[in-house]
Amino acid sequence: MLKIFISKEIDLDSKELSVIAALNGLYSNKQDYLITSVSGIGYFLSGSFLKRTVRRDRSIADNIKGALQSLNDRKIIEIIEQDGDNYIISNNGLEVDTENQKFVVVELWEMQHIFTNAKMPFNLFTFFVDLVGTINNKTKEWHMSQDDMASQWGCSKRTVNDYLEQLEEMKLIYLYRHRKRRTDGTYHKVNNSYGRYADASLVIQEAEKYVESVECEDDYEKIDRRSIKLRYNAFCNGAKRYQNNPAAIVQLLEECRKYNKSLDYKPIETLDSDGKFKEADKLDLSVFDNIPQDFVECSDEWGEADPLTHKK
Repeated sequence: MLKIFISKEIDLDSKELSVIAALNGLYSNKQDYLITSVSGIGYFLSGSFLKRTVRRDRSIADNIKGALQSLNDRKIIEIIEQDGDNYIISNNGLEVDTENQKFVVVELWEMQHIFTNAKMPFNLFTFFVDLVGTINNKTKEWHMSQDDMASQWGCSKRTVNDYLEQLEEMKLIYLYRHRKRRTDGTYHKVNNSYGRYADASLVIQEAEKYVESVECEDDYEKIDRRSIKLRYNAFCNGAKRYQNNPAAIVQLLEECRKYNKSLDYKPIETLDSDGKFKEADKLDLSVFDNIPQDFVECSDEWGEADPLTHKK
């Protein structure tokens, strides 16, 4: 499959990057120039001819034409001659110096898969190129955080998450979610590991090595802390539902333990009597001291099990 080389040392917008990638793939170093067209570049990007009657295709064609003009204006490429949507482009800037430049390699089918399926193909392709550019060539995996992606590539974390999901669905990227938190006091989630989908087995292998090098613990399930606190207060105030109902009490105790544990990695801020913010206190579990000890021990053993049926 044809490989496309993209320099990491030229500042390009998403449209320029996509077009320069196409020009790199179309150009042969046996020639002094490249004869091409908006239609030809569109076919190279998407694997099919663009139809001017289709709004999406028309938008892609207009963006290709605009990118060619801006690349020429910035002297990244040199348009020798133009006749409408047809171009003769010199070989200047069409090749990547792989000996002296940092570069990313993508395959033609990857580009065409994105341009065929993505709603915003130029943006998603640029994100894909940036993401692939972080992957370790030897291990086939990396673990850059979504916060860093958003910061370095100038987009929101929500956009990063959306693009990753799209690339997962297209089976271009394999994402390994660790579901663990660091125990360094920050309790930040351990960064997800990722790599090309074709390298999924290697990504998993390296991800497991990576997480072993990080001091962490299992990520805790999401809990409704407000609901737990309300039920805890009801119990303390003698609510009828807990009278002669040790199973319900044990269930509440387990939820209160989770509530307290959650405060270690995600504190709650409250206002004190002086109007200043402070971290909320943990729930006082001594109120459960009168529960029969055999129920408490069973609760520890069963974990998420129902205290009465013992079934998880």
